[in-house]
Amino acid sequence: MDRFLVSYEHGSGTVWGYVAADVPQEVVAFLPEVDVWEEPPLGISQAHLADISTLPAIPVDVTNAIDVLLTNYQVMNAALVS
Repeated sequence: MDRFLVSYEHGSGTVWGYVAADVPQEVVAFLPEVDVWEEPPLGISQAHLADISTLPAIPVDVTNAIDVLLTNYQVMNAALVS
């Protein structure tokens, strides 16, 4: 399986993370609410991308993948602020 960078528009902003799947289309099929990025967008800093890359990839078929994505991102941000 590969890791795919995804974004999810949440009420407080964009949430980033990685989803593990065989192909990007599999991510879209299981999680239509996320955007899959082949290349990081220009607006994301290399430092932020490096932080995101430390997050574990969420298996595409996990029932609560969006909740896991949100939790992982919140934990990462809390650790960065501490």
